[in-house]
Amino acid sequence: MQPKMGDIVKMWEDHAADPSNYPELDSIKDDNGDDVVEVNRPEEIEALIKAVSSMLTKTKYPMDGKRVVWVMNDRVYTSGTEYYTVEKDEWEASPYANVHTYNHDIFPANAALGVNGCTDCHSFKSDLFYGNITIYPFDGNAKPVRGLQYEILGSGGFMVWLSVFREQFLKAALYPLAVFLLLAFILSAVLNYNRKENLVRISKTLLAGLYLLIIAATAVVFLKPDVRSYVLPSRLVLDANHFLITVAALIAGAVVWVKLRNERRHATLMAKTQSALLILAVISGFLMIIKFDQIYSVVRIAYTVFDLAVVLSILISVLYLIINQYRAAGSGAE
Repeated sequence: MQPKMGDIVKMWEDHAADPSNYPELDSIKDDNGDDVVEVNRPEEIEALIKAVSSMLTKTKYPMDGKRVVWVMNDRVYTSGTEYYTVEKDEWEASPYANVHTYNHDIFPANAALGVNGCTDCHSFKSDLFYGNITIYPFDGNAKPVRGLQYEILGSGGFMVWLSVFREQFLKAALYPLAVFLLLAFILSAVLNYNRKENLVRISKTLLAGLYLLIIAATAVVFLKPDVRSYVLPSRLVLDANHFLITVAALIAGAVVWVKLRNERRHATLMAKTQSALLILAVISGFLMIIKFDQIYSVVRIAYTVFDLAVVLSILISVLYLIINQYRAAGSGAE
Protein backbone atom coordinates (compact mmCIF):
# COMPACT_ATOMS: atom_id res chain seq x y z
CA MET A 1 0.00 0.00 0.00
CA GLN A 2 1.09 3.56 -0.66
CA PRO A 3 1.11 6.10 2.20
CA LYS A 4 -1.26 9.02 1.85
CA MET A 5 0.31 11.85 -0.10
CA GLY A 6 -0.93 14.34 2.50
CA ASP A 7 0.96 12.48 5.25
CA ILE A 8 4.18 12.58 3.22
CA VAL A 9 3.79 16.31 2.56
CA LYS A 10 3.12 16.98 6.26
CA MET A 11 6.22 14.96 7.19
CA TRP A 12 8.38 17.29 5.10
CA GLU A 13 6.56 20.38 6.41
CA ASP A 14 7.12 19.28 10.02
CA HIS A 15 10.81 18.74 9.29
CA ALA A 16 11.12 22.14 7.62
CA ALA A 17 9.49 23.80 10.64
CA ASP A 18 11.63 21.90 13.15
CA PRO A 19 14.64 19.87 11.91
CA SER A 20 14.40 17.72 15.04
CA ASN A 21 11.28 16.20 13.47
CA TYR A 22 12.37 13.32 11.26
CA PRO A 23 16.07 14.34 11.40
CA GLU A 24 16.94 11.62 8.87
CA LEU A 25 15.58 13.90 6.14
CA ASP A 26 18.57 16.23 6.63
CA SER A 27 20.72 13.81 4.62
CA ILE A 28 18.50 14.11 1.53
CA LYS A 29 20.03 16.84 -0.63
CA ASP A 30 19.65 18.51 -3.99
CA ASP A 31 22.61 16.89 -5.75
CA ASN A 32 22.34 18.59 -9.13
CA GLY A 33 21.32 22.15 -8.26
CA ASP A 34 17.83 22.10 -9.78
CA ASP A 35 16.17 23.08 -6.47
CA VAL A 36 14.53 19.65 -6.20
CA VAL A 37 15.81 17.07 -3.74
CA GLU A 38 16.58 13.65 -5.24
CA VAL A 39 16.42 10.33 -3.44
CA ASN A 40 19.17 8.60 -5.38
CA ARG A 41 22.13 7.85 -3.08
CA PRO A 42 22.08 4.84 -0.71
CA GLU A 43 22.16 7.06 2.40
CA GLU A 44 19.24 9.11 1.05
CA ILE A 45 17.15 6.02 0.32
CA GLU A 46 17.93 4.68 3.80
CA ALA A 47 17.00 8.04 5.37
CA LEU A 48 13.65 8.25 3.58
CA ILE A 49 12.71 4.69 4.55
CA LYS A 50 13.49 5.45 8.22
CA ALA A 51 11.68 8.82 8.17
CA VAL A 52 8.54 7.39 6.57
CA SER A 53 8.60 4.47 9.02
CA SER A 54 8.74 6.95 11.92
CA MET A 55 5.94 9.03 10.43
CA LEU A 56 3.67 6.00 9.95
CA THR A 57 4.33 4.87 13.51
CA LYS A 58 3.60 8.40 14.79
CA THR A 59 0.31 8.56 12.85
CA LYS A 60 -0.59 5.06 14.11
CA TYR A 61 -0.74 3.62 10.62
CA PRO A 62 -1.44 -0.16 10.84
CA MET A 63 2.00 -1.66 10.20
CA ASP A 64 1.40 -5.26 11.33
CA GLY A 65 3.12 -7.53 8.83
CA LYS A 66 4.24 -4.53 6.79
CA ARG A 67 7.44 -2.61 6.25
CA VAL A 68 8.39 0.52 4.36
CA VAL A 69 10.20 0.18 1.04
CA TRP A 70 11.34 2.73 -1.55
CA VAL A 71 10.14 1.90 -5.06
CA MET A 72 11.87 3.31 -8.13
CA ASN A 73 10.45 1.89 -11.36
CA ASP A 74 11.13 -1.87 -11.21
CA ARG A 75 13.43 -1.65 -8.17
CA VAL A 76 12.08 -2.18 -4.64
CA TYR A 77 14.60 -0.97 -2.02
CA THR A 78 14.33 -2.57 1.41
CA SER A 79 17.33 -0.52 2.57
CA GLY A 80 19.76 1.94 1.08
CA THR A 81 21.87 -0.81 -0.45
CA GLU A 82 19.50 -3.75 -0.88
CA TYR A 83 16.76 -4.05 -3.48
CA TYR A 84 14.99 -6.60 -5.63
CA THR A 85 13.35 -6.10 -9.01
CA VAL A 86 9.72 -6.63 -9.93
CA GLU A 87 9.00 -8.49 -13.15
CA LYS A 88 7.76 -6.28 -15.97
CA ASP A 89 7.12 -6.53 -19.69
CA GLU A 90 10.03 -5.61 -21.95
CA TRP A 91 8.24 -2.53 -23.30
CA GLU A 92 7.53 -1.14 -19.82
CA ALA A 93 9.80 1.28 -18.01
CA SER A 94 7.97 0.42 -14.79
CA PRO A 95 5.62 -2.41 -13.77
CA TYR A 96 3.41 0.14 -11.98
CA ALA A 97 0.77 2.14 -13.81
CA ASN A 98 -1.61 4.98 -13.15
CA VAL A 99 -5.33 4.35 -13.47
CA HIS A 100 -7.25 7.02 -15.37
CA THR A 101 -10.93 7.53 -16.05
CA TYR A 102 -12.27 7.05 -19.57
CA ASN A 103 -12.36 10.79 -20.19
CA HIS A 104 -8.64 11.23 -19.48
CA ASP A 105 -6.71 12.83 -22.37
CA ILE A 106 -9.63 12.66 -24.81
CA PHE A 107 -8.87 14.47 -28.08
CA PRO A 108 -10.64 14.89 -31.44
CA ALA A 109 -10.14 12.06 -33.96
CA ASN A 110 -7.96 14.32 -36.11
CA ALA A 111 -5.43 14.49 -33.25
CA ALA A 112 -4.89 10.72 -33.34
CA LEU A 113 -1.59 9.18 -34.40
CA GLY A 114 -1.81 8.14 -38.03
CA VAL A 115 -4.24 10.81 -39.19
CA ASN A 116 -1.39 12.33 -41.23
CA GLY A 117 -0.26 8.97 -42.57
CA CYS A 118 2.46 6.53 -41.57
CA THR A 119 4.99 9.28 -40.83
CA ASP A 120 3.09 10.20 -37.65
CA CYS A 121 4.92 7.23 -36.14
CA HIS A 122 7.65 6.29 -38.63
CA SER A 123 9.63 9.53 -38.55
CA PHE A 124 12.88 10.69 -36.99
CA LYS A 125 10.83 13.47 -35.38
CA SER A 126 8.22 11.11 -33.93
CA ASP A 127 8.35 10.32 -30.22
CA LEU A 128 6.80 6.90 -30.81
CA PHE A 129 10.20 5.41 -31.64
CA TYR A 130 12.72 8.19 -31.05
CA GLY A 131 11.28 9.86 -27.96
CA ASN A 132 13.52 10.02 -24.88
CA ILE A 133 11.99 7.92 -22.12
CA THR A 134 13.01 8.03 -18.46
CA ILE A 135 14.16 4.57 -17.40
CA TYR A 136 15.13 5.68 -13.88
CA PRO A 137 14.48 9.18 -12.53
CA PHE A 138 17.92 9.40 -10.92
CA ASP A 139 21.23 7.63 -11.05
CA GLY A 140 23.94 7.87 -8.40
CA ASN A 141 24.81 11.37 -9.64
CA ALA A 142 21.20 12.64 -9.56
CA LYS A 143 20.95 12.52 -13.35
CA PRO A 144 18.01 10.84 -15.09
CA VAL A 145 18.72 7.57 -16.90
CA ARG A 146 17.09 7.83 -20.31
CA GLY A 147 16.64 5.59 -23.31
CA LEU A 148 15.01 5.83 -26.70
CA GLN A 149 11.46 4.56 -26.97
CA TYR A 150 12.31 1.89 -29.55
CA GLU A 151 14.86 0.41 -27.14
CA ILE A 152 12.19 0.00 -24.47
CA LEU A 153 9.81 -1.45 -27.06
CA GLY A 154 12.43 -4.08 -27.85
CA SER A 155 12.76 -3.04 -31.50
CA GLY A 156 16.12 -3.18 -33.24
CA GLY A 157 17.63 0.17 -34.15
CA PHE A 158 18.29 -0.85 -37.77
CA MET A 159 14.73 -2.04 -38.35
CA VAL A 160 13.29 1.16 -36.90
CA TRP A 161 15.66 3.26 -39.03
CA LEU A 162 14.68 1.25 -42.10
CA SER A 163 10.98 1.82 -41.49
CA VAL A 164 11.57 5.56 -41.01
CA PHE A 165 13.68 5.72 -44.19
CA ARG A 166 10.86 4.03 -46.10
CA GLU A 167 7.99 6.13 -44.77
CA GLN A 168 9.69 9.50 -44.44
CA PHE A 169 11.87 9.47 -47.55
CA LEU A 170 11.01 6.67 -50.00
CA LYS A 171 7.26 7.24 -49.90
CA ALA A 172 7.80 10.98 -49.90
CA ALA A 173 9.50 10.45 -53.28
CA LEU A 174 7.15 7.69 -54.48
CA TYR A 175 3.92 9.71 -54.54
CA PRO A 176 5.20 12.77 -56.47
CA LEU A 177 7.09 10.48 -58.85
CA ALA A 178 3.90 8.47 -59.44
CA VAL A 179 2.06 11.71 -60.30
CA PHE A 180 4.95 12.75 -62.55
CA LEU A 181 4.84 9.36 -64.30
CA LEU A 182 1.10 9.71 -64.89
CA LEU A 183 1.60 13.17 -66.38
CA ALA A 184 4.45 11.87 -68.56
CA PHE A 185 2.21 9.08 -69.93
CA ILE A 186 -0.58 11.59 -70.61
CA LEU A 187 1.86 13.92 -72.35
CA SER A 188 3.19 11.01 -74.41
CA ALA A 189 -0.34 10.12 -75.54
CA VAL A 190 -1.06 13.75 -76.44
CA LEU A 191 2.20 14.03 -78.40
CA ASN A 192 1.47 10.80 -80.28
CA TYR A 193 -1.99 12.05 -81.22
CA ASN A 194 -0.55 15.42 -82.24
CA ARG A 195 2.05 13.73 -84.41
CA LYS A 196 -0.48 11.50 -86.15
CA GLU A 197 -2.84 14.38 -86.84
CA ASN A 198 0.06 16.75 -87.61
CA LEU A 199 -1.59 19.51 -85.59
CA VAL A 200 1.32 21.42 -84.06
CA ARG A 201 5.05 21.01 -84.47
CA ILE A 202 6.55 20.31 -81.03
CA SER A 203 10.18 21.37 -80.75
CA LYS A 204 12.64 20.03 -78.20
CA THR A 205 12.74 23.48 -76.60
CA LEU A 206 8.97 23.53 -76.18
CA LEU A 207 9.06 19.99 -74.77
CA ALA A 208 11.74 21.03 -72.26
CA GLY A 209 9.56 23.96 -71.24
CA LEU A 210 6.58 21.65 -70.73
CA TYR A 211 8.60 19.37 -68.47
CA LEU A 212 9.99 22.28 -66.48
CA LEU A 213 6.41 23.40 -65.95
CA ILE A 214 5.36 19.88 -64.86
CA ILE A 215 8.32 19.60 -62.48
CA ALA A 216 7.60 23.02 -60.97
CA ALA A 217 3.89 22.27 -60.56
CA THR A 218 4.57 18.88 -58.97
CA ALA A 219 7.14 20.41 -56.60
CA VAL A 220 4.74 23.17 -55.52
CA VAL A 221 1.93 20.68 -54.89
CA PHE A 222 4.03 18.32 -52.76
CA LEU A 223 6.21 20.88 -50.98
CA LYS A 224 3.37 23.18 -49.89
CA PRO A 225 0.99 21.31 -47.56
CA ASP A 226 -1.89 23.75 -48.08
CA VAL A 227 -1.72 23.34 -51.87
CA ARG A 228 -1.27 19.57 -51.60
CA SER A 229 -4.33 19.20 -49.37
CA TYR A 230 -6.37 21.20 -51.89
CA VAL A 231 -5.20 19.35 -55.04
CA LEU A 232 -4.52 15.80 -53.86
CA PRO A 233 -5.83 13.32 -51.28
CA SER A 234 -4.23 13.46 -47.83
CA ARG A 235 -1.14 11.44 -46.98
CA LEU A 236 -3.41 9.14 -44.96
CA VAL A 237 -5.47 8.37 -48.08
CA LEU A 238 -2.33 7.90 -50.19
CA ASP A 239 -0.86 5.49 -47.63
CA ALA A 240 -4.17 3.62 -47.43
CA ASN A 241 -4.06 3.18 -51.23
CA HIS A 242 -0.34 2.45 -51.35
CA PHE A 243 -0.93 -1.01 -52.82
CA LEU A 244 -3.03 0.27 -55.74
CA ILE A 245 -0.59 3.11 -56.48
CA THR A 246 2.45 0.83 -56.52
CA VAL A 247 0.70 -1.83 -58.62
CA ALA A 248 -0.20 0.85 -61.18
CA ALA A 249 3.41 2.04 -61.18
CA LEU A 250 4.69 -1.51 -61.69
CA ILE A 251 2.24 -2.08 -64.56
CA ALA A 252 3.59 1.10 -66.14
CA GLY A 253 7.10 -0.23 -65.62
CA ALA A 254 6.15 -3.51 -67.28
CA VAL A 255 4.70 -1.60 -70.25
CA VAL A 256 7.96 0.30 -70.60
CA TRP A 257 9.93 -2.95 -70.45
CA VAL A 258 7.74 -4.47 -73.20
CA LYS A 259 8.26 -1.37 -75.34
CA LEU A 260 12.02 -1.65 -74.86
CA ARG A 261 11.86 -5.29 -75.89
CA ASN A 262 9.73 -4.51 -78.97
CA GLU A 263 12.23 -1.83 -79.92
CA ARG A 264 14.98 -4.48 -79.69
CA ARG A 265 16.55 -2.59 -76.80
CA HIS A 266 16.13 -5.44 -74.32
CA ALA A 267 19.91 -5.81 -73.98
CA THR A 268 20.40 -2.20 -72.90
CA LEU A 269 21.22 -1.21 -69.32
CA MET A 270 17.84 0.49 -69.01
CA ALA A 271 15.91 -2.64 -70.00
CA LYS A 272 18.01 -4.95 -67.80
CA THR A 273 17.68 -2.64 -64.80
CA GLN A 274 13.92 -2.32 -65.29
CA SER A 275 13.58 -6.09 -65.56
CA ALA A 276 15.60 -6.62 -62.36
CA LEU A 277 13.57 -4.01 -60.46
CA LEU A 278 10.25 -5.54 -61.54
CA ILE A 279 11.40 -9.00 -60.44
CA LEU A 280 12.68 -7.59 -57.13
CA ALA A 281 9.36 -5.81 -56.55
CA VAL A 282 7.36 -8.98 -57.24
CA ILE A 283 9.51 -11.10 -54.89
CA SER A 284 9.48 -8.54 -52.05
CA GLY A 285 5.76 -7.93 -52.58
CA PHE A 286 5.12 -11.67 -52.29
CA LEU A 287 7.05 -11.77 -49.01
CA MET A 288 4.96 -8.84 -47.73
CA ILE A 289 1.77 -10.77 -48.47
CA ILE A 290 2.68 -14.13 -46.91
CA LYS A 291 4.19 -12.65 -43.69
CA PHE A 292 5.45 -15.95 -42.26
CA ASP A 293 6.59 -15.59 -38.64
CA GLN A 294 9.66 -17.68 -39.40
CA ILE A 295 10.96 -15.03 -41.80
CA TYR A 296 9.46 -11.98 -40.13
CA SER A 297 12.77 -10.08 -40.10
CA VAL A 298 13.10 -10.66 -43.85
CA VAL A 299 9.51 -9.53 -44.38
CA ARG A 300 10.18 -6.26 -42.54
CA ILE A 301 13.10 -5.58 -44.87
CA ALA A 302 10.96 -6.57 -47.87
CA TYR A 303 8.63 -3.61 -47.26
CA THR A 304 11.49 -1.16 -47.84
CA VAL A 305 12.98 -3.17 -50.72
CA PHE A 306 9.58 -3.14 -52.43
CA ASP A 307 9.17 0.63 -52.20
CA LEU A 308 12.77 1.20 -53.30
CA ALA A 309 12.25 -1.04 -56.34
CA VAL A 310 9.03 0.80 -57.24
CA VAL A 311 10.66 4.24 -56.93
CA LEU A 312 13.60 3.24 -59.14
CA SER A 313 11.26 1.58 -61.65
CA ILE A 314 9.23 4.80 -61.88
CA LEU A 315 12.41 6.79 -62.52
CA ILE A 316 13.37 4.47 -65.38
CA SER A 317 9.86 4.64 -66.84
CA VAL A 318 9.90 8.45 -66.74
CA LEU A 319 13.38 8.53 -68.26
CA TYR A 320 12.27 6.21 -71.08
CA LEU A 321 9.23 8.36 -71.89
CA ILE A 322 11.22 11.60 -71.88
CA ILE A 323 13.96 10.15 -74.11
CA ASN A 324 11.40 8.83 -76.62
CA GLN A 325 9.52 12.12 -76.64
CA TYR A 326 12.73 14.05 -77.28
CA ARG A 327 13.68 11.73 -80.11
CA ALA A 328 10.31 12.27 -81.72
CA ALA A 329 10.20 16.04 -81.07
CA GLY A 330 10.69 18.06 -84.23
CA SER A 331 10.56 14.95 -86.44
CA GLY A 332 7.76 13.10 -88.08
CA ALA A 333 8.64 9.69 -86.62
CA GLU A 334 8.25 8.08 -83.20
